[in-house]
Amino acid sequence: MNGKILIVEDDRSFGAMLQKWFERNGFSTTLCPGMRSAQESLSKSEKFDVVLSDLRLPDGDGIMLLSWLNEQGMTTPVIIMTGYGEVQTAVSAIKLGAFDFLEKPINPSLLSNKIDAAFHANKKENRPSLERQETHTPRQPKVKEEVDVKQEKKTVEGKSGMSMQMYSYIELVAPTQMAVMVVGESGTGKEHVARMIHNQSTRSKGPFIAVDCGSLSTELAPSELFGHKKGSFTSAVEDKTGFFREASGGTLFLDEVGNLPYGVQMQLLRSLQEKKIRPVGFSTDIEVDVCILTATNENLELAIAEGKFREDLYHRLNEFMIRVPALRDCADDIPLYSEHFLKEANRELDKQVKKVSPEALTLLKEYPWPGNLRELRNVIRRSVLFSSGDIITPDNLPFLPAPERKMELSNDISLVIEPNDEKEKIIRALKRVNGNKTKAAMLLQIDRKTLYNKLHAYGIGL
Repeated sequence: MNGKILIVEDDRSFGAMLQKWFERNGFSTTLCPGMRSAQESLSKSEKFDVVLSDLRLPDGDGIMLLSWLNEQGMTTPVIIMTGYGEVQTAVSAIKLGAFDFLEKPINPSLLSNKIDAAFHANKKENRPSLERQETHTPRQPKVKEEVDVKQEKKTVEGKSGMSMQMYSYIELVAPTQMAVMVVGESGTGKEHVARMIHNQSTRSKGPFIAVDCGSLSTELAPSELFGHKKGSFTSAVEDKTGFFREASGGTLFLDEVGNLPYGVQMQLLRSLQEKKIRPVGFSTDIEVDVCILTATNENLELAIAEGKFREDLYHRLNEFMIRVPALRDCADDIPLYSEHFLKEANRELDKQVKKVSPEALTLLKEYPWPGNLRELRNVIRRSVLFSSGDIITPDNLPFLPAPERKMELSNDISLVIEPNDEKEKIIRALKRVNGNKTKAAMLLQIDRKTLYNKLHAYGIGL
């Protein structure tokens, strides 16, 4: 081991990610959820080389821990982690003796440099440099031009605080084998996040197989997921590999996992626990090596309470959760995304539109975007198509409902914000839009496929 690090962090998921990241780079770590447990660890005979502590703790704070260390005569370097708006407090901590501070979301490259510096300060001269052991280039807050393996389209990344926090979590969890659940509203780009995790993982050279769970029927799901033997049932006219074996050595992404038929959930749980599958018609199991990523825009805890989703499967799939922020919560990213979609539309439509006017950008930033990035992309493409000049003006934009009215409708009916009384809210939404299911799904903040599933489940006439 290269040295010992004490992590003091009450966010269990984030703390676990830090712990795994350090251990992957050859460091021994201890994770404490609060100040008192950290004091107990520091009071034991084992010596830590660096203390990495969150500023806000449930039973104190990093400054109190720092003061206690000083009282005990301990000289272990302390790095304080701070959230947005706490930098001034962190500077005060340095005046009290903290070695350095680090802003969240954590940039792995910056963390690496600060840990290296702390080890130098603690006279650890012969340890290998953490920076040299990094297996991939750390993410920077900038537009990233990369080729999507499946769609071969350039992608863009936001710079807002919520976006950067999401990227830092992706950076931390990607090299692990943890099952990650990506949650977020429809149109936020959950599959893109899953691909980012895959591309930064040790499995990046393996396949990435995306499965739409909503399209799997109870009868055919076992065959689609696990494969089948020729002749095992009437329509099995040839052998089928199945998604699990297709993803061997890579990543299997189960999109909208909440739509997975209940009868198939037990089979999936068994496969994940034993890392084996049994194709339909086979008498023996086959070992599989896949990393499982899932995504949903539904409230799975509610589905568990209603008996529609297995709680044991939920916990098996949700070892770590990444929330994809809604576009309205990252309004500062809208100019960046708009520019990207404008360039994309120019290529597809053979147009030469140069930019979106400031007035049009103001309207775009004020709109609540129930369809998120997918809706913004469609709006920009239509605006480019109808633009007669080289600048998109407010006149070129399609009709966007007033933000106040749109938000009022969303908060009133949304199944995401308040999932209770689903059937009544669905009926109310359909009445408001005269039966238009696309608009009803937007008001409910779910995708159309999910709406159709719920219409069928509740016996509401299609």
